[in-house]
Amino acid sequence: MATETDSSSRPNVFLSHRYRSPDVNLFFWRIIRKVQPVAFRVDEGLTFTSPTRLERMMRDADGFVGIYPLPGDAQTAWDLRTLQHEARYFLLELSIAARLRYPSIVFCDHRYGALFRCPPEIRVVEYDPQEITDERYSPLIARVTKAFETFADGLRAHISARAGTRSYRRREVGLLLNRSTRAEIGDVLESSLEEAVWQPVNLAWPPRLDLTFVSRLRELDWLVVALDDPAAYIAASFAAGHGVPTLPLSHTPADRVPDQLSGALFEDVQPRHSRRVLSWQDRDDLGSSFEETLTVIGHQPRLFHDVDQASRYFTAAALRKEVVFLSYANEDRDTAELFSRALHARFQEVFDYRKTGSIRTGQNWLDELMDSLAKTAVGVLLLSPSYVASPYCVTEAQRLYQASIEGRATLLPVRLQHVELPEFLKGVQYRRLPGNTESDVEAAVQELIELLGDAKLGEQ
Repeated sequence: MATETDSSSRPNVFLSHRYRSPDVNLFFWRIIRKVQPVAFRVDEGLTFTSPTRLERMMRDADGFVGIYPLPGDAQTAWDLRTLQHEARYFLLELSIAARLRYPSIVFCDHRYGALFRCPPEIRVVEYDPQEITDERYSPLIARVTKAFETFADGLRAHISARAGTRSYRRREVGLLLNRSTRAEIGDVLESSLEEAVWQPVNLAWPPRLDLTFVSRLRELDWLVVALDDPAAYIAASFAAGHGVPTLPLSHTPADRVPDQLSGALFEDVQPRHSRRVLSWQDRDDLGSSFEETLTVIGHQPRLFHDVDQASRYFTAAALRKEVVFLSYANEDRDTAELFSRALHARFQEVFDYRKTGSIRTGQNWLDELMDSLAKTAVGVLLLSPSYVASPYCVTEAQRLYQASIEGRATLLPVRLQHVELPEFLKGVQYRRLPGNTESDVEAAVQELIELLGDAKLGEQ
């Protein structure tokens, strides 16, 4: 068994988990690290889910660990549709692990039933959530320990067998496009890739599934395939089967391939993960969407390897990922402080102009303010006579209101005092604050959470 300080024998494992279950995650982490210290790499879910990014992360890992709890009371019965919704990200990641055929182990709430029906190389350990109690007395500890010991043995053998066999070239991205599509958008894809410091590689068309194609395919970091021809679907399926991360493109509303091909490859994934296939209508639309996707694919995963790092990560990951902008007048700073504390307890990132670090030293404060507004997904407006009398506050409110009507942000206007609202806010539903107590503010923030529901991107 490896020791905690033996970093040379610490495998690199992809961790698939539910963000909002920090106690459960830590329970399993503490048992796992005693058996075999591992370095966990995780997808933080800070933006939309990119299966292409997940495929890259998991291909680079030595193994796969899944921790799949259910929220709420341990005795609640769940119906199939709700379970499928709760497991939608887990199923995506498990399907990638199954294709890679890496050593994998999953600890899942027994109420998922047969939902995680996996191939033999993925070991599934079911548990009763009522067993997750004080670690010293939980009967689950012995079962998890024994299962992970077996997994760790297989993991070490796998690492030894694949040592020095990585064949792909980092930053090389294959482009598989037929002639007409290459003429239409090839330059857009190539320039976007080069700007993001990726090296585009044009693959021959039509694809021939021979030794040359297989060898070249496996040399790529990842692959872009335009789904504009039946041959492209065959190539995309072939690449997925060989563990090559793939980004399919679809020119909408054009329907140039048989429906059955689309259904065979993406019907199970597409409704749950709308970015599995990058759809585009014109060159400008493709350029902006592709650049946004490149940013996500290139985002570095979070790595942790000790208890303190794991504890900080699991605690932070339980918070919601939307960027919140708290807009208020200086005269209302006491109430704003209550809101700031309540929001920071529920969200990872809250912009409050009075907080240290919200506006960086040496930066133009107005530029920083506008940049924060542009990234905002949730706007909390503390409305008062001082607020509407401030040109800066009204500007913030206008920007947030515009983002809300464009569907880019959610607004929670809170009326602290009776005040005549600006014309553009008169049609917006607001919340009255009965008093300036912590419980009043907590109730308002809870209403915001309920308003957002399960809309957070990357939610697990």
